[in-house]
Amino acid sequence: MFRSFRSITAAAGLALALTACSTGEDDPVAGVPAFPLDAPSVTLLNPGDDPQDVHYTSGDEWDTTVAVSAGVNQQVIAPGKDVPAEAPAGGDVDKTTLPLTVASAGAPAPGAGEEDADARVDVVVGAGKHSNLDVGQDVAASEGFRASWRADASGRISTLKLLAPPDAPERGLQQVEPALLALVNSAVVFPDDPIGPGASWTVEHRVAGDTATVRTTTYTLVSREGDTLTLNTAVDERPQRSDVEIDGAGQLDGQNVSIESAKTTSEGQLVVDLSRPLPVSGQSAWTTRLIYGGNDAARVVQDITRAVQYGV
Repeated sequence: MFRSFRSITAAAGLALALTACSTGEDDPVAGVPAFPLDAPSVTLLNPGDDPQDVHYTSGDEWDTTVAVSAGVNQQVIAPGKDVPAEAPAGGDVDKTTLPLTVASAGAPAPGAGEEDADARVDVVVGAGKHSNLDVGQDVAASEGFRASWRADASGRISTLKLLAPPDAPERGLQQVEPALLALVNSAVVFPDDPIGPGASWTVEHRVAGDTATVRTTTYTLVSREGDTLTLNTAVDERPQRSDVEIDGAGQLDGQNVSIESAKTTSEGQLVVDLSRPLPVSGQSAWTTRLIYGGNDAARVVQDITRAVQYGV
């Protein structure tokens, strides 16, 4: 598993007021370790019509709202009972909704654990909400949570810093931190080569926060109007290992079980403004069905549903 950032987010003396990274004021995340992220593998499948360069640029500070949904359904299947390998279209989820203030500017010289980059993106979380109203109170109390990452002009993120408010409740952090990681994992990365309408490419990477999972996203460029691009997305996820230890599975609980199949059903469309480091609208949603078999007695089926919605 990816190491949690919460153990280092209470660094003493760090201010929590929003400051653009280009100002001369103290950097709020200067003392936070930069955690490296695995570089994604980007493969251009089709350059499309009238290919042109696509690069992110820095823009004005920006307020937006995102919603991140997640849920897992697990069932034990009796011997001899058939179960479809194809994942269902969606499932029961919990939703975390976060208002964000986002600033993007040219990246300063790299610090400890960092590398050269074209841009630094700083995100400050406002008072968020949760589909469980009780949990939502703690999500709202996590206002001021910060994320900061460095990226190149194609959107590849190299390092990430997270800083929680010192008095934020743990239950709120347990929702806000994964939601921010979901944004990082879903960052739109473009090929280095020029692309035009009809272009398609894949982006493959290990999932930050769950490095046992590999995600491949296929993007298709539907249209481009200046710096505004409309993309269709298709997500596929698979475990890196062929066997895992499983919990909450009755007689299979705690056993190492083999993965018989992994299938993902997904749909999505995003609108990207190249002057913004996050999509300005749209949603990407997917469900991955994992079927485990540990012995002749039973099988376990997990349906893992995720969705990220922008410009809520």
